[in-house]
Amino acid sequence: MRVLFTGINHRTAPVELRECFASAGDTGSHLEAFRTRFPGCECVIVSTCNRFELYAARPLHGKPKSDDLLTFLSERFGVPMGQVASASIHREQDQAVAHLFRVCCGLDSMVLGEPQVLGQVKRAYQTAAEAAAAGPVLHKVFQHAIATAKHARTETGIDAGRVSVGSVAADLARQVFADFADKTVLGIGAGEIAKLTLRHLMGLKPHRLWLVNRTHQNAQALAEAIHLPASIGGAQPWEQRDELLAEADIVVTCTGSTEPILTPQRFKPILKRRRYRPMFVIDLAMPRDASPELGSMTNVYLYNIDDLQSVVASSLGQRGDQAQACEQHVAAAVTACMSQITHADLGQLIQKLRDKLNELGRDERERTLKKLGQHPDPQALDDALGEHTHRLINKILHLPLSQLNQHHSDAPLGFYAAAIRRLFDLDEDTGAKAGPAQAPVKPPPGVGVDGTGSGQDKPAATSP
Repeated sequence: MRVLFTGINHRTAPVELRECFASAGDTGSHLEAFRTRFPGCECVIVSTCNRFELYAARPLHGKPKSDDLLTFLSERFGVPMGQVASASIHREQDQAVAHLFRVCCGLDSMVLGEPQVLGQVKRAYQTAAEAAAAGPVLHKVFQHAIATAKHARTETGIDAGRVSVGSVAADLARQVFADFADKTVLGIGAGEIAKLTLRHLMGLKPHRLWLVNRTHQNAQALAEAIHLPASIGGAQPWEQRDELLAEADIVVTCTGSTEPILTPQRFKPILKRRRYRPMFVIDLAMPRDASPELGSMTNVYLYNIDDLQSVVASSLGQRGDQAQACEQHVAAAVTACMSQITHADLGQLIQKLRDKLNELGRDERERTLKKLGQHPDPQALDDALGEHTHRLINKILHLPLSQLNQHHSDAPLGFYAAAIRRLFDLDEDTGAKAGPAQAPVKPPPGVGVDGTGSGQDKPAATSP
């Protein structure tokens, strides 16, 4: 089996392109579409605010190829082929596996060492497993990747310190406001990213912190999870969000909406009520919750998830040692994982070879048994067994030797010659130890060199 990876992320594609992939249905439907298009292939899809990645495993000479994956993504998500191709990364085999391992360890995240991505990969793998889209190869790859990430994080400390989007958002707020004692924070959404971000913003000790969500119970659960004191705020009804926006200085939004919930039309009356006091909006959703036009409105400072990268860049140089140690863990783990996959493939190949030879043997055995019944005398039996052995050997050797004669491969003949000597334990200098020369064994009358009985028309295949 061959492991493939194709995808886009925050380094290769702008937020406008990434949200096309995030808003076009659920992962389960994409997995089903992939399996329908490429039967017999395995697939896992990792979709987050910073990446959309497709991991596949297919038979060695089967489909999909890299162009097939790009075509699938283009058609599935309604994005022009040129845009998909220019923004996509494609990797195969050990490089594809290494990419996944780096993602799980947080080495490929916008925030180095970000721990949330490991949970996102776990959920993606679980979804594929439940849909029966992940098979033996991807089970092995993803299980190894998750285990490696846990070990590498423990050993290297790559996820220590400020390593989440939420922490970076809080750092960005510090750059905008010098003091938070008189500031009001409003959180819209109740997911994992909202929880992490609001927890960091609580550490800034704002005057008030409110939460709203379409499902009020989820907002209440989030308030309890971050230990939000009732004295400074709490969960508020979704219907009151405009009143809360009119009071908020910092807005963090991260919902699952497929359409913007913060638009210029909604904000115009809100800004008038605020008397155009500055508002800092951090949009961490994918697709985006805030219309891009919001950022051009007076005293509205809009930041999306890509804008956080400038804050992240200033801290990357401080963690080079942890990153290097983590890369070493990944390299060793990838080698071990690929070795297991290769050995599994070799075991299946050997079993197929064994089955094919047994099938040839059965065919020749039935043919020989019929001839033995027709020739009861000892000489006839000896001749029939000799013919049986000769035909069987020729049938076994016909395909590989004919491939050597045609030699369509880019590999030199010497490579195949060395492989045959190694696999069949043949002496390099057979003439020196073979003893007296023997006459070549001729096929019985009417039997060709391929063992098919085709006779004199077909020249013998030459050994390397």
